[in-house]
Amino acid sequence: MSASEELKNRLLDIIQSGFPICCDPYAELASQLDTSEADVLAAIRELYAEGSVRRIGASFDSRKLGYSSTLCALAVPGGEEELIAAAGIVSAYPGVTHNYGRANRYNLWFTLITRSVEEKERILSEIRQKTGCDDLLDMPASRMFKIRVDFGSGHRARAKRASSAQSAEGIAPFSAESAFDVALVRWAQGDVARDAQGELVVRPFDEGARVISAQVNESVSAEDVVTRIRDLKTLGVIRRFGAMVRHQRIGYAFNSMTVWDIPDEHVEEAGALFAAKSFVSHCYARPRMETWPANMYAMTHAQSEEEMSENIAELSRALEEAQVPCRAHFALTTTHEFKKVSMTYFA
Repeated sequence: MSASEELKNRLLDIIQSGFPICCDPYAELASQLDTSEADVLAAIRELYAEGSVRRIGASFDSRKLGYSSTLCALAVPGGEEELIAAAGIVSAYPGVTHNYGRANRYNLWFTLITRSVEEKERILSEIRQKTGCDDLLDMPASRMFKIRVDFGSGHRARAKRASSAQSAEGIAPFSAESAFDVALVRWAQGDVARDAQGELVVRPFDEGARVISAQVNESVSAEDVVTRIRDLKTLGVIRRFGAMVRHQRIGYAFNSMTVWDIPDEHVEEAGALFAAKSFVSHCYARPRMETWPANMYAMTHAQSEEEMSENIAELSRALEEAQVPCRAHFALTTTHEFKKVSMTYFA
């Protein structure tokens, strides 16, 4: 492995969840990696150029911003042509951030984020009408066990639980009435590391301060931006601040949403077992539906079909060894990726 490749892998290990929130982040990364700032900047430019990194910025908890989110599944009759047509209708909504074809009777799965439950209901009603598909599942999360994974070097995924060890005491809560908070979200939800021309910004928090100052019509410093981002991370409003990667580009070309029918009294145990697995990136409990008995969801990633099968078998074994009953489970393999974007809040 060349030194350049080694540096890029080491950087990816750090910046997915540990991008330095300080006024001079690349100098801090250089110090951590015992290299020069110029080498760090060159490596990050390469990670962008090869498509491994999509953006660097914040991932938010939509509920803590005052939004409503849900996972939906649509049973689209017919073949691929009908599925693609329905997917186009669904993807046209800005609040739809992820939209996938999956191998099941419910063959179109999408996430929808809205400002209110009422807006969600209106959009889902429109989707039913426009697609002509009445069989739609609306499954907001009832419990979140895990929502992140860091894909590390050496083709190993290293999971981390979404938590904060810092105390939130004395920190002002996020307010949608605060011009500063809203402007900060608008900036941080984008790619803070690059400008409009795609060039790397050497001091991103200085640029954030400039952008936010223009929006709120008062002077905001880089230190103000850094402090508030740290605060929002501690509060859990920001789930993660770092590099959003294209996992297919860094060795994880296979993914599957596994769904499980777990007795309600064992959901907590199952969620903890699944969340502990490094190959699981997302794990939720969701309500059962009349036509859909599953109540547990674990998104799994692998480098091959064989590894995926092994991972799913490992989840089953974990339940058996812990004597957690499971009435049924199956894997919803991704057949199409129609849309995958970050949500734009306060547009």
